[in-house]
Amino acid sequence: MKILFVTSEFGSNGGGLSLSSERVFNYLSERYSVQIVNPKNPQVLVADGGYNQELASAIRHENDLKIDAYQYKDKDIDYVIAFGGGFNGYYASILSQRINSSFILCLRGTDVNLAKWSPIETFYLKESAIHSHKVVCLSREMIENLRLIDKSLCIKCVLIPNSIVGGGDVTFMEKQNSTIVIGTASTHLNEKKGVANLLSLVKLAKEGGIDINLELVGEIDADLYESYVKIINNFEISDHITFHGRISRPELSLLMRDWDLYVQASVCEGHPNSVIESLENGISFISTRTGYIFEKLHCDFPEYFFDDNTPASMLKGVLALLNDKKLALRSEQLRDNLLKSSDSNTIKKLWYKLLESPSKEMYCAFDGDNILSVGLHDVQGEVYDSITTPIDVFRQFVDFIYNHGMGLCSMRYYLSMPPKERQSWIVCTFDDGYAGLYSHALPILSKYGFSATVFVCTSLIGYDNKWNNKDSKMRMHLNMDELSALNNQGWEIASHGVHHYNFLKLTDIELEYEIQQSKEQIDSLFGPSDCFAYPYGANNAYIQQCVSSYYRYAFAVNQGGTSLSADTYQLRRYSISEIYKILTVES
Repeated sequence: MKILFVTSEFGSNGGGLSLSSERVFNYLSERYSVQIVNPKNPQVLVADGGYNQELASAIRHENDLKIDAYQYKDKDIDYVIAFGGGFNGYYASILSQRINSSFILCLRGTDVNLAKWSPIETFYLKESAIHSHKVVCLSREMIENLRLIDKSLCIKCVLIPNSIVGGGDVTFMEKQNSTIVIGTASTHLNEKKGVANLLSLVKLAKEGGIDINLELVGEIDADLYESYVKIINNFEISDHITFHGRISRPELSLLMRDWDLYVQASVCEGHPNSVIESLENGISFISTRTGYIFEKLHCDFPEYFFDDNTPASMLKGVLALLNDKKLALRSEQLRDNLLKSSDSNTIKKLWYKLLESPSKEMYCAFDGDNILSVGLHDVQGEVYDSITTPIDVFRQFVDFIYNHGMGLCSMRYYLSMPPKERQSWIVCTFDDGYAGLYSHALPILSKYGFSATVFVCTSLIGYDNKWNNKDSKMRMHLNMDELSALNNQGWEIASHGVHHYNFLKLTDIELEYEIQQSKEQIDSLFGPSDCFAYPYGANNAYIQQCVSSYYRYAFAVNQGGTSLSADTYQLRRYSISEIYKILTVES
Protein backbone atom coordinates (compact mmCIF):
# COMPACT_ATOMS: atom_id res chain seq x y z
CA MET A 1 0.00 0.00 0.00
CA LYS A 2 1.25 3.48 -0.92
CA ILE A 3 0.37 6.47 1.24
CA LEU A 4 0.96 10.22 0.95
CA PHE A 5 1.15 11.73 4.43
CA VAL A 6 0.26 15.43 4.18
CA THR A 7 1.28 17.54 7.18
CA SER A 8 2.91 20.88 7.86
CA GLU A 9 4.10 19.85 11.35
CA PHE A 10 6.33 16.85 11.95
CA GLY A 11 8.93 15.73 14.48
CA SER A 12 9.47 15.15 18.18
CA ASN A 13 10.90 18.65 18.66
CA GLY A 14 7.62 20.30 17.67
CA GLY A 15 4.28 20.54 19.42
CA GLY A 16 1.62 17.92 20.03
CA LEU A 17 0.61 17.80 16.36
CA SER A 18 4.23 17.35 15.29
CA LEU A 19 4.84 14.60 17.83
CA SER A 20 1.68 12.64 17.06
CA SER A 21 2.19 13.00 13.30
CA GLU A 22 5.68 11.52 13.64
CA ARG A 23 4.37 8.63 15.72
CA VAL A 24 1.57 7.78 13.28
CA PHE A 25 3.96 8.14 10.33
CA ASN A 26 6.32 5.66 11.98
CA TYR A 27 3.48 3.21 12.70
CA LEU A 28 2.35 3.30 9.08
CA SER A 29 5.90 3.07 7.75
CA GLU A 30 6.34 -0.27 9.52
CA ARG A 31 3.75 -1.76 7.18
CA TYR A 32 3.33 0.49 4.14
CA SER A 33 5.24 2.77 1.79
CA VAL A 34 4.71 6.29 3.16
CA GLN A 35 5.91 9.65 1.83
CA ILE A 36 5.50 13.09 3.38
CA VAL A 37 4.11 16.15 1.60
CA ASN A 38 4.30 19.56 3.31
CA PRO A 39 1.72 21.98 1.81
CA LYS A 40 3.36 24.96 3.54
CA ASN A 41 6.78 24.39 2.01
CA PRO A 42 6.74 26.54 -1.18
CA GLN A 43 8.39 24.85 -4.15
CA VAL A 44 8.44 27.94 -6.40
CA LEU A 45 9.56 31.48 -5.56
CA VAL A 46 6.70 33.99 -5.79
CA ALA A 47 7.08 37.71 -4.99
CA ASP A 48 4.65 39.39 -2.59
CA GLY A 49 3.02 42.77 -3.19
CA GLY A 50 0.67 44.41 -5.67
CA TYR A 51 -2.98 45.38 -5.61
CA ASN A 52 -4.20 41.88 -4.70
CA GLN A 53 -2.47 40.75 -1.53
CA GLU A 54 -3.93 37.23 -1.78
CA LEU A 55 -2.66 36.65 -5.32
CA ALA A 56 0.85 35.55 -4.34
CA SER A 57 -0.49 33.03 -1.84
CA ALA A 58 -2.93 31.57 -4.35
CA ILE A 59 -0.20 31.26 -6.98
CA ARG A 60 2.11 29.50 -4.52
CA HIS A 61 -0.58 26.99 -3.65
CA GLU A 62 -1.49 26.38 -7.29
CA ASN A 63 2.15 25.84 -8.20
CA ASP A 64 2.61 23.41 -5.30
CA LEU A 65 -0.56 21.52 -6.21
CA LYS A 66 0.47 21.09 -9.83
CA ILE A 67 3.97 19.97 -8.86
CA ASP A 68 2.68 17.46 -6.29
CA ALA A 69 -0.08 16.19 -8.58
CA TYR A 70 2.37 15.67 -11.44
CA GLN A 71 4.84 13.89 -9.16
CA TYR A 72 2.30 11.44 -7.71
CA LYS A 73 -0.43 11.08 -10.37
CA ASP A 74 0.92 7.86 -11.88
CA LYS A 75 2.37 6.42 -8.67
CA ASP A 76 -0.76 4.42 -7.73
CA ILE A 77 -1.18 6.15 -4.38
CA ASP A 78 -3.83 4.30 -2.36
CA TYR A 79 -4.43 6.92 0.32
CA VAL A 80 -3.75 10.58 0.90
CA ILE A 81 -3.82 11.18 4.66
CA ALA A 82 -4.11 14.76 5.89
CA PHE A 83 -2.65 14.90 9.39
CA GLY A 84 -4.28 18.07 10.63
CA GLY A 85 -7.27 19.96 9.26
CA GLY A 86 -7.57 23.59 8.22
CA PHE A 87 -5.68 24.51 5.07
CA ASN A 88 -3.61 21.35 5.41
CA GLY A 89 -6.73 19.18 5.15
CA TYR A 90 -8.16 21.27 2.33
CA TYR A 91 -4.96 21.05 0.28
CA ALA A 92 -4.75 17.29 0.83
CA SER A 93 -8.37 16.79 -0.26
CA ILE A 94 -7.73 18.61 -3.55
CA LEU A 95 -4.50 16.69 -4.11
CA SER A 96 -6.28 13.37 -3.52
CA GLN A 97 -8.86 14.27 -6.16
CA ARG A 98 -6.16 15.29 -8.64
CA ILE A 99 -4.32 11.98 -8.30
CA ASN A 100 -7.51 9.90 -7.92
CA SER A 101 -6.70 8.48 -4.48
CA SER A 102 -8.85 7.81 -1.44
CA PHE A 103 -8.62 10.53 1.18
CA ILE A 104 -8.52 10.31 4.99
CA LEU A 105 -8.83 13.51 7.02
CA CYS A 106 -7.15 13.23 10.41
CA LEU A 107 -8.38 15.99 12.73
CA ARG A 108 -6.42 16.93 15.84
CA GLY A 109 -8.61 19.21 17.96
CA THR A 110 -8.68 22.95 17.32
CA ASP A 111 -9.14 22.32 13.60
CA VAL A 112 -12.66 21.06 14.34
CA ASN A 113 -13.53 22.22 17.89
CA LEU A 114 -13.05 25.93 17.13
CA ALA A 115 -13.64 25.93 13.36
CA LYS A 116 -17.27 26.98 13.76
CA TRP A 117 -16.16 30.44 14.93
CA SER A 118 -14.23 31.14 11.71
CA PRO A 119 -15.86 31.20 8.24
CA ILE A 120 -12.64 30.26 6.45
CA GLU A 121 -11.85 27.41 8.86
CA THR A 122 -15.43 26.18 8.54
CA PHE A 123 -15.03 26.17 4.76
CA TYR A 124 -11.74 24.28 4.91
CA LEU A 125 -13.19 21.72 7.34
CA LYS A 126 -16.44 21.10 5.48
CA GLU A 127 -14.86 20.83 2.04
CA SER A 128 -12.13 18.47 3.17
CA ALA A 129 -14.53 16.31 5.21
CA ILE A 130 -17.04 16.05 2.36
CA HIS A 131 -14.37 14.69 0.02
CA SER A 132 -12.93 12.30 2.59
CA HIS A 133 -13.35 8.54 2.73
CA LYS A 134 -13.00 8.65 6.52
CA VAL A 135 -12.48 11.34 9.17
CA VAL A 136 -10.24 10.34 12.07
CA CYS A 137 -11.05 12.16 15.32
CA LEU A 138 -9.47 11.99 18.76
CA SER A 139 -12.65 12.40 20.78
CA ARG A 140 -16.42 12.29 20.61
CA GLU A 141 -16.45 16.02 21.35
CA MET A 142 -14.69 16.52 18.02
CA ILE A 143 -17.28 14.37 16.26
CA GLU A 144 -20.07 16.44 17.82
CA ASN A 145 -18.42 19.65 16.64
CA LEU A 146 -18.16 18.21 13.14
CA ARG A 147 -21.87 17.43 13.38
CA LEU A 148 -22.53 21.16 13.86
CA ILE A 149 -20.83 21.84 10.54
CA ASP A 150 -22.76 19.12 8.68
CA LYS A 151 -24.75 16.34 10.36
CA SER A 152 -24.13 13.92 7.50
CA LEU A 153 -20.36 13.97 8.05
CA CYS A 154 -20.56 12.01 11.32
CA ILE A 155 -21.01 8.77 9.42
CA LYS A 156 -17.43 9.07 8.18
CA CYS A 157 -15.91 9.51 11.63
CA VAL A 158 -13.55 7.02 13.26
CA LEU A 159 -12.16 7.55 16.77
CA ILE A 160 -8.43 6.80 17.10
CA PRO A 161 -6.72 8.42 20.12
CA ASN A 162 -3.08 9.41 20.46
CA SER A 163 -0.75 6.75 21.81
CA ILE A 164 1.11 6.48 25.10
CA VAL A 165 4.60 5.19 24.35
CA GLY A 166 6.10 4.93 27.83
CA GLY A 167 5.65 5.50 31.54
CA GLY A 168 4.09 2.14 32.32
CA ASP A 169 6.63 1.45 35.05
CA VAL A 170 7.10 5.01 36.33
CA THR A 171 6.26 5.62 40.00
CA PHE A 172 4.14 8.63 40.91
CA MET A 173 5.66 10.76 43.67
CA GLU A 174 3.77 12.19 46.64
CA LYS A 175 3.76 15.98 47.14
CA GLN A 176 6.56 16.96 49.51
CA ASN A 177 6.90 20.78 49.37
CA SER A 178 4.78 23.30 51.25
CA THR A 179 4.51 25.48 48.14
CA ILE A 180 2.30 23.99 45.44
CA VAL A 181 3.93 23.99 42.01
CA ILE A 182 1.68 23.59 39.00
CA GLY A 183 2.57 23.92 35.35
CA THR A 184 1.28 23.83 31.81
CA ALA A 185 3.15 23.46 28.55
CA SER A 186 2.82 23.86 24.81
CA THR A 187 5.24 24.50 21.97
CA HIS A 188 3.34 27.70 21.22
CA LEU A 189 1.74 28.80 24.46
CA ASN A 190 -1.39 30.91 24.13
CA GLU A 191 -5.00 31.17 25.22
CA LYS A 192 -5.76 27.71 23.81
CA LYS A 193 -4.16 26.52 27.06
CA GLY A 194 -6.24 28.87 29.23
CA VAL A 195 -3.22 30.79 30.55
CA ALA A 196 -5.16 33.88 31.69
CA ASN A 197 -7.52 31.63 33.61
CA LEU A 198 -4.56 29.98 35.34
CA LEU A 199 -3.23 33.41 36.30
CA SER A 200 -6.64 34.13 37.83
CA LEU A 201 -6.37 30.86 39.76
CA VAL A 202 -3.01 31.92 41.23
CA LYS A 203 -4.46 35.32 42.20
CA LEU A 204 -7.40 33.65 43.93
CA ALA A 205 -5.05 31.32 45.80
CA LYS A 206 -2.92 34.23 46.98
CA GLU A 207 -5.99 36.06 48.26
CA GLY A 208 -6.86 32.94 50.24
CA GLY A 209 -3.38 32.63 51.72
CA ILE A 210 -2.51 29.60 49.58
CA ASP A 211 1.00 29.50 48.14
CA ILE A 212 0.82 28.34 44.49
CA ASN A 213 3.52 28.84 41.88
CA LEU A 214 2.69 28.53 38.19
CA GLU A 215 5.31 27.55 35.61
CA LEU A 216 4.56 28.26 31.95
CA VAL A 217 6.46 26.46 29.21
CA GLY A 218 6.35 27.42 25.55
CA GLU A 219 7.00 30.13 23.01
CA ILE A 220 4.67 33.11 23.45
CA ASP A 221 4.07 35.79 20.83
CA ALA A 222 5.40 39.19 21.92
CA ASP A 223 2.05 40.99 22.10
CA LEU A 224 0.44 38.14 24.01
CA TYR A 225 3.40 38.01 26.40
CA GLU A 226 2.88 41.72 27.13
CA SER A 227 -0.79 41.02 27.88
CA TYR A 228 0.18 38.27 30.32
CA VAL A 229 2.74 40.49 32.05
CA LYS A 230 0.14 43.22 32.41
CA ILE A 231 -2.33 40.78 33.98
CA ILE A 232 0.38 39.44 36.31
CA ASN A 233 1.31 42.94 37.45
CA ASN A 234 -2.32 43.90 37.98
CA PHE A 235 -2.84 40.75 40.03
CA GLU A 236 0.43 41.35 41.93
CA ILE A 237 1.49 37.73 41.48
CA SER A 238 4.83 38.14 39.65
CA ASP A 239 6.65 36.21 42.41
CA HIS A 240 4.44 33.22 41.68
CA ILE A 241 4.85 33.02 37.88
CA THR A 242 7.79 31.64 35.89
CA PHE A 243 8.10 31.76 32.10
CA HIS A 244 10.44 29.10 30.74
CA GLY A 245 10.02 29.81 27.05
CA ARG A 246 10.31 27.01 24.52
CA ILE A 247 12.38 24.04 25.65
CA SER A 248 13.09 20.56 24.31
CA ARG A 249 11.02 17.52 25.29
CA PRO A 250 13.83 16.03 27.41
CA GLU A 251 14.14 19.38 29.20
CA LEU A 252 10.38 19.45 29.75
CA SER A 253 10.49 15.95 31.23
CA LEU A 254 13.11 17.05 33.76
CA LEU A 255 11.20 20.22 34.60
CA MET A 256 7.91 18.39 35.09
CA ARG A 257 9.40 16.24 37.84
CA ASP A 258 9.47 19.29 40.10
CA TRP A 259 5.77 19.94 39.57
CA ASP A 260 3.04 18.73 41.87
CA LEU A 261 0.44 18.80 39.10
CA TYR A 262 0.21 19.35 35.40
CA VAL A 263 -2.83 21.58 34.85
CA GLN A 264 -4.72 21.40 31.55
CA ALA A 265 -6.93 24.50 31.43
CA SER A 266 -7.96 24.40 27.75
CA VAL A 267 -11.57 25.13 26.90
CA CYS A 268 -11.35 22.35 24.31
CA GLU A 269 -8.81 19.70 23.37
CA GLY A 270 -8.65 16.63 21.18
CA HIS A 271 -6.22 14.47 23.13
CA PRO A 272 -3.62 16.66 24.88
CA ASN A 273 -0.11 15.28 24.42
CA SER A 274 1.22 17.26 27.39
CA VAL A 275 -1.14 15.40 29.72
CA ILE A 276 0.16 12.13 28.31
CA GLU A 277 3.73 13.34 28.82
CA SER A 278 2.99 14.21 32.43
CA LEU A 279 1.72 10.67 33.00
CA GLU A 280 4.75 9.22 31.23
CA ASN A 281 6.90 11.18 33.70
CA GLY A 282 4.97 10.15 36.81
CA ILE A 283 3.26 13.53 37.30
CA SER A 284 -0.44 13.67 38.13
CA PHE A 285 -2.67 16.02 36.19
CA ILE A 286 -5.97 17.81 36.49
CA SER A 287 -7.94 18.94 33.47
CA THR A 288 -10.97 20.71 32.13
CA ARG A 289 -13.80 18.51 30.91
CA THR A 290 -12.71 18.12 27.31
CA GLY A 291 -11.17 15.66 24.89
CA TYR A 292 -10.55 11.93 24.81
CA ILE A 293 -8.89 11.75 28.23
CA PHE A 294 -11.94 13.27 29.90
CA GLU A 295 -14.33 11.04 27.95
CA LYS A 296 -12.33 7.94 28.76
CA LEU A 297 -11.60 8.57 32.44
CA HIS A 298 -14.10 10.92 34.06
CA CYS A 299 -16.52 8.22 35.22
CA ASP A 300 -13.86 6.22 37.10
CA PHE A 301 -11.60 9.15 38.05
CA PRO A 302 -13.87 12.22 38.44
CA GLU A 303 -11.48 13.99 40.82
CA TYR A 304 -9.03 14.59 37.96
CA PHE A 305 -11.43 16.92 36.16
CA PHE A 306 -12.67 20.38 37.16
CA ASP A 307 -16.38 20.87 37.73
CA ASP A 308 -16.22 23.89 35.44
CA ASN A 309 -13.69 26.34 33.99
CA THR A 310 -14.02 29.14 36.54
CA PRO A 311 -10.88 29.99 38.59
CA ALA A 312 -12.68 29.18 41.85
CA SER A 313 -13.69 25.73 40.66
CA MET A 314 -10.22 25.06 39.27
CA LEU A 315 -8.53 26.08 42.53
CA LYS A 316 -10.93 23.87 44.48
CA GLY A 317 -10.10 20.94 42.19
CA VAL A 318 -6.33 21.43 42.50
CA LEU A 319 -6.44 21.55 46.30
CA ALA A 320 -8.79 18.58 46.60
CA LEU A 321 -6.66 16.41 44.34
CA LEU A 322 -3.39 17.28 46.09
CA ASN A 323 -4.95 16.55 49.48
CA ASP A 324 -5.92 13.04 48.39
CA LYS A 325 -3.63 10.70 50.33
CA LYS A 326 -4.08 8.05 47.65
CA LEU A 327 -3.16 10.38 44.78
CA ALA A 328 -0.06 8.45 43.70
CA LEU A 329 -1.91 5.13 43.71
CA ARG A 330 -4.93 6.59 41.92
CA SER A 331 -2.70 8.17 39.27
CA GLU A 332 -1.01 4.85 38.60
CA GLN A 333 -4.43 3.22 38.24
CA LEU A 334 -5.54 6.01 35.92
CA ARG A 335 -2.43 5.66 33.75
CA ASP A 336 -2.86 1.88 33.54
CA ASN A 337 -6.49 2.34 32.57
CA LEU A 338 -5.53 4.74 29.79
CA LEU A 339 -2.75 2.46 28.57
CA LYS A 340 -5.27 -0.29 27.86
CA SER A 341 -6.84 1.77 25.08
CA SER A 342 -3.89 3.95 24.05
CA ASP A 343 -0.71 1.88 24.03
CA SER A 344 1.28 1.85 20.79
CA ASN A 345 0.19 -1.62 19.67
CA THR A 346 -3.49 -0.81 20.12
CA ILE A 347 -3.21 2.41 18.13
CA LYS A 348 -1.26 0.67 15.36
CA LYS A 349 -3.97 -1.95 15.03
CA LEU A 350 -6.67 0.72 14.79
CA TRP A 351 -4.82 2.44 11.96
CA TYR A 352 -4.13 -0.82 10.14
CA LYS A 353 -7.77 -1.83 10.46
CA LEU A 354 -8.89 1.53 9.07
CA LEU A 355 -6.59 1.35 6.05
CA GLU A 356 -7.16 -2.32 5.29
CA SER A 357 -10.93 -2.31 5.79
CA PRO A 358 -12.80 -3.47 2.71
CA SER A 359 -15.42 -0.76 3.21
CA LYS A 360 -13.91 1.41 0.47
CA GLU A 361 -15.04 -1.11 -2.15
CA MET A 362 -17.61 -2.96 -0.08
CA TYR A 363 -20.74 -1.54 -1.56
CA CYS A 364 -19.85 -1.40 -5.25
CA ALA A 365 -23.02 -3.40 -6.03
CA PHE A 366 -24.99 -0.39 -4.79
CA ASP A 367 -23.19 2.32 -6.71
CA GLY A 368 -24.46 5.73 -7.77
CA ASP A 369 -27.21 4.19 -9.92
CA ASN A 370 -28.16 1.23 -7.72
CA ILE A 371 -29.91 2.20 -4.52
CA LEU A 372 -30.11 0.24 -1.28
CA SER A 373 -33.18 1.17 0.76
CA VAL A 374 -34.97 -0.14 3.82
CA GLY A 375 -38.77 -0.08 4.12
CA LEU A 376 -40.44 0.23 7.54
CA HIS A 377 -43.69 1.46 9.07
CA ASP A 378 -43.85 2.14 12.81
CA VAL A 379 -41.22 2.08 15.58
CA GLN A 380 -42.52 1.42 19.10
CA GLY A 381 -42.74 -1.07 21.96
CA GLU A 382 -41.06 -4.43 22.31
CA VAL A 383 -43.10 -6.76 20.07
CA TYR A 384 -42.85 -7.33 16.33
CA ASP A 385 -45.89 -7.38 14.05
CA SER A 386 -46.45 -6.67 10.36
CA ILE A 387 -46.24 -2.92 11.00
CA THR A 388 -44.18 -2.55 14.18
CA THR A 389 -40.41 -2.57 14.50
CA PRO A 390 -39.53 -2.74 18.23
CA ILE A 391 -37.52 0.20 19.56
CA ASP A 392 -34.47 -1.86 20.58
CA VAL A 393 -34.45 -3.69 17.25
CA PHE A 394 -34.42 -0.39 15.38
CA ARG A 395 -31.74 1.05 17.68
CA GLN A 396 -29.51 -2.00 17.15
CA PHE A 397 -30.02 -1.73 13.40
CA VAL A 398 -29.05 1.95 13.33
CA ASP A 399 -25.99 1.27 15.51
CA PHE A 400 -25.02 -1.59 13.17
CA ILE A 401 -25.25 0.65 10.11
CA TYR A 402 -23.12 3.32 11.78
CA ASN A 403 -20.51 0.84 13.01
CA HIS A 404 -20.44 -0.69 9.53
CA GLY A 405 -19.22 2.62 8.14
CA MET A 406 -22.53 3.52 6.51
CA GLY A 407 -25.39 5.91 7.08
CA LEU A 408 -29.17 6.19 6.80
CA CYS A 409 -30.71 9.12 4.97
CA SER A 410 -33.76 10.45 3.18
CA MET A 411 -34.23 9.94 -0.54
CA ARG A 412 -33.88 13.69 -1.01
CA TYR A 413 -30.49 13.74 0.70
CA TYR A 414 -29.39 10.62 -1.17
CA LEU A 415 -30.12 12.23 -4.54
CA SER A 416 -28.27 15.41 -3.54
CA MET A 417 -24.98 13.50 -3.16
CA PRO A 418 -22.49 12.81 -5.96
CA PRO A 419 -22.96 9.21 -7.20
CA LYS A 420 -19.62 8.07 -5.75
CA GLU A 421 -20.62 9.12 -2.22
CA ARG A 422 -23.97 7.28 -2.34
CA GLN A 423 -22.26 3.90 -1.89
CA SER A 424 -22.04 4.40 1.87
CA TRP A 425 -25.68 5.38 2.37
CA ILE A 426 -28.94 3.47 2.74
CA VAL A 427 -32.22 5.27 2.06
CA CYS A 428 -34.45 4.86 5.11
CA THR A 429 -38.20 4.98 4.42
CA PHE A 430 -41.31 4.75 6.60
CA ASP A 431 -44.79 4.27 5.12
CA ASP A 432 -48.05 5.66 6.58
CA GLY A 433 -46.44 8.17 8.97
CA TYR A 434 -47.14 6.85 12.47
CA ALA A 435 -46.51 8.91 15.61
CA GLY A 436 -43.91 6.43 16.87
CA LEU A 437 -41.50 7.87 14.32
CA TYR A 438 -41.42 11.19 16.14
CA SER A 439 -41.25 9.65 19.63
CA HIS A 440 -38.78 6.84 18.96
CA ALA A 441 -37.21 6.77 15.47
CA LEU A 442 -36.20 10.44 15.42
CA PRO A 443 -33.96 10.42 18.54
CA ILE A 444 -32.33 7.14 17.48
CA LEU A 445 -31.48 8.43 14.00
CA SER A 446 -30.48 11.88 15.30
CA LYS A 447 -27.77 10.32 17.47
CA TYR A 448 -25.68 9.91 14.32
CA GLY A 449 -27.10 12.78 12.27
CA PHE A 450 -29.16 10.37 10.13
CA SER A 451 -32.48 11.18 8.47
CA ALA A 452 -35.32 9.37 6.68
CA THR A 453 -38.19 9.79 4.24
CA VAL A 454 -41.69 9.32 5.65
CA PHE A 455 -44.51 8.69 3.17
CA VAL A 456 -47.81 10.08 4.51
CA CYS A 457 -51.41 9.95 3.36
CA THR A 458 -52.61 13.55 3.48
CA SER A 459 -56.15 12.76 4.71
CA LEU A 460 -54.78 10.74 7.64
CA ILE A 461 -52.48 13.39 9.15
CA GLY A 462 -53.24 13.63 12.88
CA TYR A 463 -55.86 10.83 12.84
CA ASP A 464 -55.86 7.27 14.15
CA ASN A 465 -55.54 4.06 12.10
CA LYS A 466 -59.16 2.88 12.16
CA TRP A 467 -59.02 2.72 8.37
CA ASN A 468 -56.72 -0.32 8.64
CA ASN A 469 -58.93 -3.22 9.77
CA LYS A 470 -55.95 -5.61 9.52
CA ASP A 471 -54.04 -3.80 12.29
CA SER A 472 -55.22 -4.86 15.75
CA LYS A 473 -53.20 -2.16 17.48
CA MET A 474 -54.52 1.38 17.84
CA ARG A 475 -52.01 3.87 16.42
CA MET A 476 -51.98 7.59 15.78
CA HIS A 477 -50.64 9.13 12.62
CA LEU A 478 -48.20 12.01 12.87
CA ASN A 479 -49.87 15.40 13.28
CA MET A 480 -48.79 18.61 11.58
CA ASP A 481 -46.54 19.76 14.44
CA GLU A 482 -44.73 16.41 14.51
CA LEU A 483 -44.31 16.33 10.73
CA SER A 484 -42.94 19.88 10.79
CA ALA A 485 -40.49 18.90 13.53
CA LEU A 486 -39.28 15.93 11.48
CA ASN A 487 -38.95 18.14 8.42
CA ASN A 488 -36.90 20.65 10.42
CA GLN A 489 -34.58 17.81 11.50
CA GLY A 490 -33.76 17.00 7.87
CA TRP A 491 -36.40 14.34 7.26
CA GLU A 492 -38.21 14.32 3.93
CA ILE A 493 -42.02 14.33 4.00
CA ALA A 494 -43.30 12.63 0.85
CA SER A 495 -46.57 11.33 -0.57
CA HIS A 496 -48.30 8.00 0.01
CA GLY A 497 -51.53 9.15 -1.64
CA VAL A 498 -54.53 10.80 -0.03
CA HIS A 499 -56.47 7.90 1.52
CA HIS A 500 -54.18 4.83 1.43
CA TYR A 501 -56.27 3.20 -1.30
CA ASN A 502 -55.11 0.27 -3.41
CA PHE A 503 -54.30 1.96 -6.72
CA LEU A 504 -55.10 -1.21 -8.68
CA LYS A 505 -58.78 -0.79 -7.67
CA LEU A 506 -59.20 2.90 -8.59
CA THR A 507 -60.73 4.57 -11.63
CA ASP A 508 -58.55 6.85 -13.73
CA ILE A 509 -60.12 9.94 -12.11
CA GLU A 510 -59.61 8.58 -8.59
CA LEU A 511 -56.03 7.62 -9.40
CA GLU A 512 -55.23 11.08 -10.75
CA TYR A 513 -56.75 12.68 -7.64
CA GLU A 514 -54.74 10.51 -5.24
CA ILE A 515 -51.48 11.29 -7.00
CA GLN A 516 -51.94 14.98 -7.83
CA GLN A 517 -53.80 16.17 -4.72
CA SER A 518 -51.36 14.58 -2.29
CA LYS A 519 -48.40 15.97 -4.23
CA GLU A 520 -49.73 19.53 -4.14
CA GLN A 521 -50.54 19.40 -0.43
CA ILE A 522 -47.22 17.85 0.60
CA ASP A 523 -45.21 20.32 -1.49
CA SER A 524 -47.10 23.32 -0.11
CA LEU A 525 -46.61 22.23 3.50
CA PHE A 526 -43.11 20.74 3.52
CA GLY A 527 -41.37 21.71 0.31
CA PRO A 528 -40.91 19.81 -2.96
CA SER A 529 -40.56 16.04 -2.87
CA ASP A 530 -39.56 13.96 -5.88
CA CYS A 531 -40.50 10.49 -4.67
CA PHE A 532 -43.68 8.53 -4.04
CA ALA A 533 -44.55 5.22 -2.33
CA TYR A 534 -47.45 3.09 -3.60
CA PRO A 535 -49.96 2.14 -0.86
CA TYR A 536 -49.65 -1.63 -0.34
CA GLY A 537 -46.92 -1.53 -2.99
CA ALA A 538 -49.70 -1.94 -5.57
CA ASN A 539 -48.70 -0.80 -9.06
CA ASN A 540 -48.53 -1.73 -12.71
CA ALA A 541 -47.15 -0.16 -15.88
CA TYR A 542 -50.12 2.20 -16.26
CA ILE A 543 -49.97 3.37 -12.63
CA GLN A 544 -46.22 3.92 -12.97
CA GLN A 545 -46.88 6.09 -16.04
CA CYS A 546 -49.41 8.19 -14.10
CA VAL A 547 -47.01 8.64 -11.19
CA SER A 548 -44.21 9.66 -13.57
CA SER A 549 -46.16 12.81 -14.46
CA TYR A 550 -45.56 14.15 -10.95
CA TYR A 551 -42.56 12.33 -9.45
CA ARG A 552 -39.02 11.39 -10.44
CA TYR A 553 -39.01 8.12 -8.47
CA ALA A 554 -41.47 5.74 -6.84
CA PHE A 555 -40.99 2.97 -4.28
CA ALA A 556 -42.70 -0.41 -4.26
CA VAL A 557 -42.33 -2.87 -1.38
CA ASN A 558 -40.51 -6.07 -2.26
CA GLN A 559 -41.07 -5.94 -6.02
CA GLY A 560 -39.00 -4.19 -8.63
CA GLY A 561 -35.28 -3.52 -8.69
CA THR A 562 -32.60 -1.17 -7.38
CA SER A 563 -31.54 0.76 -10.50
CA LEU A 564 -32.49 4.44 -10.43
CA SER A 565 -32.41 4.49 -14.23
CA ALA A 566 -34.04 1.12 -15.04
CA ASP A 567 -36.39 0.71 -12.05
CA THR A 568 -37.27 4.37 -11.65
CA TYR A 569 -40.93 3.82 -10.75
CA GLN A 570 -40.63 0.44 -9.07
CA LEU A 571 -37.72 0.75 -6.64
CA ARG A 572 -37.44 -2.19 -4.31
CA ARG A 573 -37.12 -1.80 -0.55
CA TYR A 574 -35.62 -4.36 1.82
CA SER A 575 -36.44 -5.40 5.37
CA ILE A 576 -33.98 -4.98 8.24
CA SER A 577 -33.14 -8.70 8.18
CA GLU A 578 -32.45 -8.52 4.44
CA ILE A 579 -30.17 -5.51 4.93
CA TYR A 580 -28.21 -7.47 7.53
CA LYS A 581 -27.75 -10.33 5.07
CA ILE A 582 -26.72 -8.02 2.23
CA LEU A 583 -24.10 -6.22 4.29
CA THR A 584 -22.81 -9.43 5.84
CA VAL A 585 -22.35 -11.00 2.40
CA GLU A 586 -20.75 -7.84 1.02
CA SER A 587 -18.34 -7.76 3.96
